[in-house]
Amino acid sequence: MTYTLITDNQHLIEACHTDATVLALDTEFIRTRTFYAKPGLYQLFDGQNTLLIDPIAVSDLSPLWRLLHDPKRVSILHSGSEDIELLHQQSGAIPAQVHDTQLAAAFLGLGSQLGFAPLVEKLLGVSLDKAHSRTDWLARPLSNEQLNYAADDVIYLYPLYQKLMEQLAEKGLTEWFEQECTRVAHKRVQAVDPNLVYQDMKYAWTLDRQGLAILQALCAWRLTEARRRDLAINFVVKEAHLLRIAERAPKTMDDLAKLELAPMEIRRHGTTLLKLVQAALADPERWPQPVTRLIDYPDYKAELSRIRSLINATGEQAGIPGDVIASKRMIHQYLSWKWRFNESEHMTPTLLTGWRKELLGTKL
Repeated sequence: MTYTLITDNQHLIEACHTDATVLALDTEFIRTRTFYAKPGLYQLFDGQNTLLIDPIAVSDLSPLWRLLHDPKRVSILHSGSEDIELLHQQSGAIPAQVHDTQLAAAFLGLGSQLGFAPLVEKLLGVSLDKAHSRTDWLARPLSNEQLNYAADDVIYLYPLYQKLMEQLAEKGLTEWFEQECTRVAHKRVQAVDPNLVYQDMKYAWTLDRQGLAILQALCAWRLTEARRRDLAINFVVKEAHLLRIAERAPKTMDDLAKLELAPMEIRRHGTTLLKLVQAALADPERWPQPVTRLIDYPDYKAELSRIRSLINATGEQAGIPGDVIASKRMIHQYLSWKWRFNESEHMTPTLLTGWRKELLGTKL
């Protein structure tokens, strides 16, 4: 099947005139040392025409954004979380409706993280060439082989989607699948509060309140700095180094040097890091409470086992794999709400929302 390579604004305007309500969509991008992904190509297939849109050559992508933001159209993606994040960052919004074929496959019990090529081979009997999966999509010119590879990703996505949707409809799972696609898409672009980032640090639970106050300040600063400089977060200061600073509370550059940070980290950020430490230490009344790991609660193992058994049994009855209903992270979120936040009315765990609430009811 042929494709059209779009490299100027006028051709994009013309190409985006389509009556199709279902659009197979993919993106190619590079994200190595940067905080934000850099788009290299957008691929679109409407069931008849395949567009390869060059965002380096096209200066006005608004016709594409209008197409994707149209509430009458569905954008099909496979494992689309990173694509959604890129589209949101570039266009200011996510596609109006997203259907993810990896999620569809998971609902159908074909595998929770099945890649595109294996799924195409399983359902369509087509073996795709993935030789160009590591292409530098920002380099120009792109070869015919690279462009054919990119086109295949949407050309085969379309019939794959049709087959998956037929199977979901047969099992009566379409509505729940659509709810999950919407939840996942919006969750991907939810704003992260810099002041809460420290809670997700791997060893935060080892710190006392003073250490947590320092870690909170350091993590908030690092995220803001990474966004400001468009730099991958660990290229600002490594996570392990933030933890060392929080543990030792250095007061001088000599103290900082003893922590074996990278020389560039000290040269560029040493003074800032020391100021952040001192500012955190100055107000003990605002220090965070200690982090208690869920595994340290006496009922953790029994409750985790009970919930997993309940979910697996419920999923078997509904024809949905248990790991689709609830990941370990979701169960932890529920237990945190129950134990740490005393079932607060100001937050609702995912297990008690949407189709999961409908499925589980009061069983939890």
